Amino acid sequence: MAGLIPQAFIDDLLERTDVVELIQRYVPLKKAGSEFAACCPFHSEKTPSFYVSPRKQFYHCFGCGAHGTAISFLMEHENLSFPEAVGQLAEWTGLEVPRDADPAGRDPTRHLLDALEAAATFYREQLKASRAAIDYLEGRGIDGATARDYALGWAPGDGNSLAQALRGRFDNDTLVAAGLVSRRDDGRLRDRFRARIMFPIRDRRGRVTGFGARLIAAGEPKYLNSPESAVFHKGHTVYGLFEARKAETRLSELVVTEGYMDVVGLARAGFRRAVACMGTALTRDHLDLLFRQVPRLVLCFDGDDAGRRAAWRSIEQALPVIRGLREIRVLFLPEGDDPDSLVRREGLTGWQQRLDAAVMLSETFLQLLSERHPLETAEGRSQCAHAGIALIRTVKDPLFQRQLLELLAERTQTDRDQIESMLAAGPEDRGHPSAPAAARPPQTRPEQAEPASGSRQLWAALLARILQLPQQGWDAPEVRRLAGTNTRAAGILEAMIRRIGESPAISTARLLEHFRDETFFPRLAALAGVPLDGEDPELSRRIALDSAERLFEEHCRARIRALATTGRPLESEQLAELRRLQQWLVQRDSADRPG
Repeated sequence: MAGLIPQAFIDDLLERTDVVELIQRYVPLKKAGSEFAACCPFHSEKTPSFYVSPRKQFYHCFGCGAHGTAISFLMEHENLSFPEAVGQLAEWTGLEVPRDADPAGRDPTRHLLDALEAAATFYREQLKASRAAIDYLEGRGIDGATARDYALGWAPGDGNSLAQALRGRFDNDTLVAAGLVSRRDDGRLRDRFRARIMFPIRDRRGRVTGFGARLIAAGEPKYLNSPESAVFHKGHTVYGLFEARKAETRLSELVVTEGYMDVVGLARAGFRRAVACMGTALTRDHLDLLFRQVPRLVLCFDGDDAGRRAAWRSIEQALPVIRGLREIRVLFLPEGDDPDSLVRREGLTGWQQRLDAAVMLSETFLQLLSERHPLETAEGRSQCAHAGIALIRTVKDPLFQRQLLELLAERTQTDRDQIESMLAAGPEDRGHPSAPAAARPPQTRPEQAEPASGSRQLWAALLARILQLPQQGWDAPEVRRLAGTNTRAAGILEAMIRRIGESPAISTARLLEHFRDETFFPRLAALAGVPLDGEDPELSRRIALDSAERLFEEHCRARIRALATTGRPLESEQLAELRRLQQWLVQRDSADRPG
């Protein structure tokens, strides 16, 4: 079920929709082998990297990483909600969207989103009546048009204006759950935001999910965000992304700044490609979100020691997500300046010149590495090599990893073969794959590999092939055994196999859409687009079944260790389980020995 639309209808709709015909309405596609190719509609490029698969009913861009089903395409390209995209497809196919009358099927977050939107409207109206807030924004160079475009507002300082304004429309529990008010010890409500400029934070569909707020008078904290809620997750949220997409439909680059005022100030100057993290360090989740929009990022940092430390932390997060045509450059700002002050002093031309001079991630990595481990001595070069290899090991793109190894060898005056042997030895930062996670399972035996990383690669190898080849027949003992283990990943596998069993002719797109409302949907969607290096279906099946077998072996060994180290006598059921697991391993080892 997705919202109020029955899942059976979504299945029927996707069965009647040809994703190639749909995308052809917007993008001129050309035949490329068994697929169709075009320049990506989601970012600017000259060489086609956007492919559409008739067999999978799925699209994938190797440049920016955009991928999905026919429904996903309409949501991303036309900025539609899920129900709107379904309605558009239904109209084209001549179907009427049925509605489930059960109120339990309502979006459980709808009341929170409604409250947040009402609060944003309230704050906007309050801004018009606050001379102090208007003076502050004008002093920062923010005009009325920019304030309107970013829906800036003002939270009065009396402490309960918002609670009073929304009383009668929303109950107290909803206002608390939305992060708009807090409860005092005596049970009364108090506005969370008081005497602050308000910055509504919107999701991809333009819905207000939270707020950032800034004091304009002395006090702490200067910046305050909405608390975590059912609709607001700071570690997965980027301020200004909706506005940037709205301003430019074919974004090719985004500039990541530190705060809301940087984004709004740059917009006032005419630069609408800036975004900001929510007062938190840049994470891999942030980077994955941004790379789904554009292939290139520029990260801005202060030029002082704190800014360079922040840049180093961001590089640690960025190295594992660089692959294909993804590109990151780094811009260190003059000490005492931020993007807002720079663009006001130097103008848009000066700001663009600074962006053009931003340094590639690889060079910044080596520069900051050598600052931490000076290269003037043999000891420093050795330390630099070891520290660099530990991070290069986290790189998943094999070509990018090799380039970094060559640069590190040159910078530390170390033989390249020695650097590569140090990487292969893996003494410091084990467990980070150097190849794309879903392309191939690890070639070592599970007990010899780092369990967490090896398991992740094996699960990715298995699930990617089931998603992309759902009609290959997956009712095999290896898969059934693994699906019966008590883990979250096994639960996902079991649900996929059950769905395939119910509809053996299911396509990748239809299978994927059954999990749209799940938190793991983005990961499954990414696996559905991972290239399988031209494998024929039978080879893919063998790789998947081998991965399932090795995962079950890992499970057996881990469970045996757990049972053997309980520190107390085992009950009869536990003893029986232990014997079953040991017997299976003996049989497995016997089968592996050459006859």
